[in-house]
Amino acid sequence: MDIQVHGAEPTHEERAAVDSLLGTASSGWEGAARNIERDGRSAHGGRAARDQRDLLLPALHAVQDRVGWVSEGALNYICQRLTVPPADAWGVVTFYHLFSTAPRPLAVAHVCDDLACRLRGAEELCSRLERELGPAGEPVVPGGGTWIRSPCLGLCERAPAALAVHAGATRHTATLGPIRDAAAVARALEGDTTELFIAPAARLQVLRRSVPQAGSAGLKLPSRVGIVDPASL
Repeated sequence: MDIQVHGAEPTHEERAAVDSLLGTASSGWEGAARNIERDGRSAHGGRAARDQRDLLLPALHAVQDRVGWVSEGALNYICQRLTVPPADAWGVVTFYHLFSTAPRPLAVAHVCDDLACRLRGAEELCSRLERELGPAGEPVVPGGGTWIRSPCLGLCERAPAALAVHAGATRHTATLGPIRDAAAVARALEGDTTELFIAPAARLQVLRRSVPQAGSAGLKLPSRVGIVDPASL
């Protein structure tokens, strides 16, 4: 099937991010430069490309992790490489909140405002962030990052919580919580790791809060843990 994409082209950085996962495109059918001698009389890819469609999410992550958002050009290139219809890929990238199809700074703090965090002061925290850092989605000066509201991050025991993401060649993420003030989010956006990577002793306390039943006689695990490999599914 010839996947029809129009308009936008990927940047060099976006192409490199996808190629780091899938390897370099070998023909014009996969998004490489067209060569009439090589591509003019036969189509390349076919079943081999279709067999890689399960890599759609990893490919989207590769671009988001490197650039901070997924552009139309990047999405076009991913669709060509995996022979995924653009409408299907668009449905996936717009379904997940942590993906963005609009330009974003490299540093983003996702501040949870879901139920558990809301009950622990997330709405008040967001109000302070708006007053002290600016509206959600707007660049924060001088750090240049931004903060946005987020659905549940799975950090309910540390509410109100946030996930700080720094995209780039050496992307890293870190969790914040419980957050006491807007300054902690600002420092995270500026790359201050004292808030992000806590000391081992403090990390142990965080883990104990996350799994309060750890070590207790009543803790039950599925009977096939250590026997069945979930990846085999």
